[in-house]
Amino acid sequence: MFKNYLKIAVRNLVRHKGFSFINIAGLAIGMACCLIILLFIQYEFSYEKMHPDLDNIYRVLTIDKAMGTHSQRVGITIPALGPSIPEAFPEVKDFLRATNQGQLLVSYEDNPSVYIQKLYSVDANFFDFFGFKLLEGDAETALKEPYTTVLTRSEEKRIFGEEKGMNKTISTGNGYDLTVTGIMEDLPANTHLSFTAIQSFTTRIAQARQNQPPDSNQPIWIESWQMIAMPTLIRFNEGFSSEGFDERLTAFCREHDVGENFDITLQPLNDVHLRSTDIIFDGAISNKGDISNIYIFAAIAILVLLIASVNYMNLSTAKSMQRAKEVGMRKVVGSVRTQLINQFLGESLVITLLALILAIPLVEIVLPWLNSLGGTDIRMNFFENHVITLFIVVLLIVVGIISGMYPAFVLSGFKPVTVLKGSFKSGKKGTTLRTVLVIFQFALSIALIGSTAVVQKQLKYIKNKDLGYNREQVILFDMQDNAMSENIELLQEELKKHSAFEKVATAGNVPGRTFGRTGVNPEGAVDDDIWIMSRVSLSADAIDALGMEIVLGENFLQEMTRDNFDVIINETAARQLGWENPLEKRFFFGPQDSTGVAIRGIIKDFHFIEMQQNIEPVIIFPQTRGPGNIVVARITPGQIESTMTHVRKVWKEVYPDYPLTYSFMDDEFNNIYRRDEITCKIVNVFSGLAIFIACLGLFGLASFTISQRKKEIGIRKTMGASSLAIVKILTFSFMKWVIIANLIAWPLIYFSMSKWLQNFAYRTELDIWVFLLSSLIGIMIALITISLQTFKAANSNPVEALKYE
Repeated sequence: MFKNYLKIAVRNLVRHKGFSFINIAGLAIGMACCLIILLFIQYEFSYEKMHPDLDNIYRVLTIDKAMGTHSQRVGITIPALGPSIPEAFPEVKDFLRATNQGQLLVSYEDNPSVYIQKLYSVDANFFDFFGFKLLEGDAETALKEPYTTVLTRSEEKRIFGEEKGMNKTISTGNGYDLTVTGIMEDLPANTHLSFTAIQSFTTRIAQARQNQPPDSNQPIWIESWQMIAMPTLIRFNEGFSSEGFDERLTAFCREHDVGENFDITLQPLNDVHLRSTDIIFDGAISNKGDISNIYIFAAIAILVLLIASVNYMNLSTAKSMQRAKEVGMRKVVGSVRTQLINQFLGESLVITLLALILAIPLVEIVLPWLNSLGGTDIRMNFFENHVITLFIVVLLIVVGIISGMYPAFVLSGFKPVTVLKGSFKSGKKGTTLRTVLVIFQFALSIALIGSTAVVQKQLKYIKNKDLGYNREQVILFDMQDNAMSENIELLQEELKKHSAFEKVATAGNVPGRTFGRTGVNPEGAVDDDIWIMSRVSLSADAIDALGMEIVLGENFLQEMTRDNFDVIINETAARQLGWENPLEKRFFFGPQDSTGVAIRGIIKDFHFIEMQQNIEPVIIFPQTRGPGNIVVARITPGQIESTMTHVRKVWKEVYPDYPLTYSFMDDEFNNIYRRDEITCKIVNVFSGLAIFIACLGLFGLASFTISQRKKEIGIRKTMGASSLAIVKILTFSFMKWVIIANLIAWPLIYFSMSKWLQNFAYRTELDIWVFLLSSLIGIMIALITISLQTFKAANSNPVEALKYE
């Protein structure tokens, strides 16, 4: 019996090649999309799964409730809190600090100097806390002593070449040496950490003590309770519930005179990747994902697969007239309905199996593109990934049955007398259901078009919005250490010798990077109000070089020093303080500050963080020379190539021992929204595939409807109707479904994208053009899809339709 069913299925596939190709291609694309999205979702949820104690590890975050902030989560906490927690709370097993130090210049003997790309300072229990493998060295002692470091394998090769780096000493640009006490495997892509080397946290402590003024009686910042500056994690004992523990930590901080504006909150390590988009000051975290994107992709996967399955139903029933006599003959010779249902379900499973066989190589073809686009490492390994293997089996059975169930019951229900008399005609219920399904498909497709248009419109809005500064043609040179800062004036003078440099200046930081914060006492503020504002240092020339605008007052004077200076604030600070004439007011820093500083000017608001966040009050201090400075240079448009030749020459003269490192400000800006652009590209691709599959469904319905109306078309042509009139009648009968689909799609676009845009403090408008454009595209696609069928039917010979009447 099974052999007979299989033979008939293969025979029908071969006989109706076009029909078979459309069915198999639609299902293959749908299943491939579903598999790719499942692999992506599985990968996103795989972050940090390599750590044995994952469920017990939490990040210690801070909620800053001070005036001038937005009471949001901050990725750092009080430096002294971490070491105090295990002592005060026995349910906490241990703590870990992990700070991002950025780049560090290192050299080994006569090898060329290189930058460690990303250096973290971590506590000695790092390898006990996390599940990363140490290839060489002792995990317990590798990071115990000051001035020790563990390199990743790739960083070892960059520094030492073919030599082994273990137990060797490297010199740093900060004036101290590091001993290599361990070599570890390169970090996997699915972790929030992104270092290429780690040094012992005791090195950070030793450096902080060394930089402390000799006569200071204050604790070093690493031991302070009066600031937030430290990325910290804690690990609970097995079986302990963290519920309510953040309130206990907040109360514990109050005991150490921590201000009322700081509350402590915990974040499970398992949530760091997908649930951290709202967290600021999060420099230790890279590759942030977004749980809302997971929901979007999961919905697309389900919808695309559903559309593909519905297409099979439509195309199968569209061909039902061609198989009606086959069903009638089978019933006449004794076949029961159950046998016919099994036969058609078997055919559906065969087609689904063929589609699945085609879908798997499609997935393998697309994955390298997806990995390259998103910087991921997604693989489809059947032998190791049991979830995918099980999903494929379930997918085959479920899609095969769902796709074939409706055609099987419809075809097996034909009455042999009606069919063999030649008076068979499809019922209105079946036609109505197919129409509803195609309307549903196109409504979703048009909604996807509109949603994609809104995402692209928002990204365009971000790129074109007036940021309050000009990021174009601005090159940045980071001074990595004290030695570089000593020659900073020489670098500026040499760069200015090239006519393409319009402005060359210094800054402590620039918009797009993380600003610091400082506590202030504004003149006239209520004593109980705690004000904390973002801060940045800019020279007078840097304000000009960045194209910032002073809207009230004046720019900094060149002769300002650390001991004699004024400040500039942004419009938001002036507005929130409620001052009528801010230039007559002063800021005070701490209870001992009796003189304060004057406000020299008001600068136009500028976006120094992502568009998801509101602009906060900012204090701008005059920039003075020192480590960590940035040289900001504006280049004349069209002269990048010649300018960079000059830059390389100057750099070799000023910093012969330092590799040239620079970045363009617009590239840094684009990197901030890189993940949004990647998401947009992926959604574009899957939306396009969903639309393509929906077009197959419309093609199927058009084929079915026209086949049902052959005699009507023949009679109309016999009575004198022109081909154009026939085309108009058929086109209208299809386009009314697309118009109905538009009416359904518009509310879907509005409600879904209104919610998505709420993630941005600064966002584009949902204007009528988005809806009209998505509708126009949907209508054009539908017209192209049905045009072949309608023109073919309109130009057919009426004799062929009426010769048996």
